[in-house]
Amino acid sequence: MSKKVLLVDDEPNVLSAFKRNLRKSYDLEIAVGGEAALQLIKENGPFAVIVSDMQMPEMSGVELLTKVRQINDQTVRVMLTGNADQKTAVDAVNEGEIFRFLSKPCPPDELAKVLDAGLEHYRLITAEAELLNKTLSGSVSMLTQVLSLAMPEAFGLTQEARTWAKEIAKEIGIGPLWQVEMAAMLMRVGCVSLPKDALDAYLSGSNLSGEHANLVAQTPKLGHSLISSIPRLETVASFVLAQNDPLTDSMPIAARILRAIGDYQLFRDAGSEGAFSRLRNAEVYDQAVVTALEKAVNRQGSGRDISLVELRDGMILSGNICDHAGRILVRSGMDVHQAMIQKLLLLQPTCGVQEPISVRLAEGDVTLVDAVTVAQEVSLNIFQEE
Repeated sequence: MSKKVLLVDDEPNVLSAFKRNLRKSYDLEIAVGGEAALQLIKENGPFAVIVSDMQMPEMSGVELLTKVRQINDQTVRVMLTGNADQKTAVDAVNEGEIFRFLSKPCPPDELAKVLDAGLEHYRLITAEAELLNKTLSGSVSMLTQVLSLAMPEAFGLTQEARTWAKEIAKEIGIGPLWQVEMAAMLMRVGCVSLPKDALDAYLSGSNLSGEHANLVAQTPKLGHSLISSIPRLETVASFVLAQNDPLTDSMPIAARILRAIGDYQLFRDAGSEGAFSRLRNAEVYDQAVVTALEKAVNRQGSGRDISLVELRDGMILSGNICDHAGRILVRSGMDVHQAMIQKLLLLQPTCGVQEPISVRLAEGDVTLVDAVTVAQEVSLNIFQEE
């Protein structure tokens, strides 16, 4: 858990005084102005507590803390002001959702009490989020696996999307990560309502019109309705709802991530470079997100070729799996799970499965070499037992 504290003011002398008095008790950093603070958050975040002066040139404290909330709503936000009028208080509470007000000049011991309370509040928030993540992630993974069996084209790419979403969120410095990951896994859940012809048209990456366009446009709303019925997933649901919204300052960054990942997966049949060429439309896509996505895609590498019996849960296909007649059985990018493996093993004696199969591992799993070694040992043991 982060215990880092960030103090933001436009007066360097005020910051220096606080740092002298508090640096021994806290993991403390300072920033002169809002832009410098946002850069520090990107480079060194997350911060447990951020204290900002209200009256700053170029970016007010309310504006800064509102941006902080959009980046990571777990960060505890404190306002330091010498002008605590009613409008300031209302704006700060409504837009920045602040934890405490402090009046200037603020004695160091008073600030220390608020920092201690803020750190404890952050500990409780993050502990609850971690428990929630552990509780829900298994259920959501099971749900997406079931959906991937029923509608593999729509739901077979969830692990890939989750991995990229996590990497992008880390790259641009937003959180909580579990919310971004879960939103990526569930971003297409509204597609369960689409008839097959509309789903096929949507997943082809082509421009939609008429009835197909109307049906697909409703899927984020349906996804939001389904997800928001699950306790504590309201924020995740809001990201899914906003994923196809126009690119404005009010569009959540997590929703921008979903838009870029989802469209890249639709466009890449024309090649990765062609897909990114379409994503470089700055009026539709957040270019910081697109740049981070391109890095994530390039980092994944080409993977490794293995046999069917070496296929294991947690792998992601780097190429299509075809039968001996060349028909595509499973598309590139899909998550490998036990039901898929069993289906391919059943197809092997009848229509055949082309080998080798190109795979890579999802981020955070053991190395591909280790996974294949284990698979080979398991296969060898099975043959020896027979």
